[in-house]
Amino acid sequence: MQITKERDNINLFEEIIKKDPNSSRPYFKEITIEDREILNPYFDLVDYEACEYNFNTLYMWQHAYKTAYYVGDNFAVLVGEYDGEVFSILPLAKKEDLPKVIDFVLDYFAQIEEKLYFRGITEEVVDYLKEEYGDRFEYIAERDLFDYVYDGEIMRTLKGRKNSKKRNHINYFLTEYNGRFEYRLLGKEDFDDCRALLDEWTINKEENDNIEEGVDDERSGIEKLFTHYDQICDRLKIAGIYIDGKLEAFTMGELLNKNMALIHIEKANPEIRGLYPYINQQFLVHEFPEVEFVNREEDMGIEGLRKAKLSYHPCKLVEKYTVREAN
Repeated sequence: MQITKERDNINLFEEIIKKDPNSSRPYFKEITIEDREILNPYFDLVDYEACEYNFNTLYMWQHAYKTAYYVGDNFAVLVGEYDGEVFSILPLAKKEDLPKVIDFVLDYFAQIEEKLYFRGITEEVVDYLKEEYGDRFEYIAERDLFDYVYDGEIMRTLKGRKNSKKRNHINYFLTEYNGRFEYRLLGKEDFDDCRALLDEWTINKEENDNIEEGVDDERSGIEKLFTHYDQICDRLKIAGIYIDGKLEAFTMGELLNKNMALIHIEKANPEIRGLYPYINQQFLVHEFPEVEFVNREEDMGIEGLRKAKLSYHPCKLVEKYTVREAN
């Protein structure tokens, strides 16, 4: 029965993104790189701190979630498909326009004869929905999807007793590889080196029975950013560390808002002690020297990843909720 429901909803999602000139229902277009110039102004309208509210994030994962968008009167609505169900994330609109846009989303789900399903909703909007709609919705805190946010200056300096282990690892790296490494921004000419590092990183995960769910989707997303780097390099920064002429670590990030950096990707040779904390620190020192906060995204419920993210002592977590219309 569940399989049939999922198939029905997948067919429904295909109908949503199918342009029908005879239908009055809003048409949602699948996100492509060409939509960047259309959507970025709407992302710039908001100051959401969750990693989903960024064009490159959605574009990276579009193939996994089939993300599509609709632009209305001073707002944009984004929908996707997850586990066979259609969902929406928080609309992109000024705060004063959010009530009317949420009504638009409610109306839309009614048109497609589905109960409202929001993912990645912030606590502030949950409070608004509770106040306006009472018991109409149920709210589920998705701990595995909470983003980790850190104090930017502490991440750049690693000062304080609680960061002594990170400093020790970095000092070991600096001593062991003195004169043998180079940190620098990367360009298209370096992407083959990134691919080779990704191959080695994946093999290492497989050999240790620790391959992460979604690694293929992540690799596909990285390739999309490489392919269209000329179009996104005004915002996205990619940096790496070469040791003895070989790329051993690279990372990608950009500004999520004027006060927060967002780190999309960080990969390094795990056999080189201190390399992960060093590229983490140097990327912020060189490319984001002024940001107050750093968002390093979620842990997806992966135990090792959660431990690593907690080891940097986040100053806050960006709570995200699933909101469903009650039965």
